[in-house]
Amino acid sequence: MKNFFFILIFCGISLAANGQSADTYFHSGAQAFINADLQQAIQQVQAGLQQFPNNPKLNALMEKLKEEQQRQQQQQQNQQQQDQQNQQQQDQQEQQQQDQQDKQEEPDQQEKDQQQGKQDQDEKNAEEMNPENMDMQQMSKEEAEKILQALAQKEKELLKEFKKKKTDGSAKHEKDW
Repeated sequence: MKNFFFILIFCGISLAANGQSADTYFHSGAQAFINADLQQAIQQVQAGLQQFPNNPKLNALMEKLKEEQQRQQQQQQNQQQQDQQNQQQQDQQEQQQQDQQDKQEEPDQQEKDQQQGKQDQDEKNAEEMNPENMDMQQMSKEEAEKILQALAQKEKELLKEFKKKKTDGSAKHEKDW
């Protein structure tokens, strides 16, 4: 019996030396939680549970802290998923805009290609009709007539353009008095 009292006194001295009771751990953990320091709260309650593993207040608070920790982790995961979805939507919108720009530029490029092809064909025809590029010995009378007719036609077109420009530029001014 003497030993039992000695043990109780020793434990009491040990608790007094530590200066912390289960309630002290509970209150410091609860205060850390209120101050939004979840990790500090968990550490305080875990330290209390090491000394007072059967304390109902500390066990209940630890349950609540773990639930809060899981809720925060779930919230973070949801936020990350939302961010990823937003990024995917933004990437899709940018791709659609790029596709639309490409489609708008495509007809312009086709038109330029057609104009370039027409210019190339005109140059080729002009070279073929140029008498300097042809051998006179190989040209038949019919080919020569075609060339002359083409040159005459070209000359007529140039004269029409020249007259059109001349009449456009020389508009008569009426007197305004």
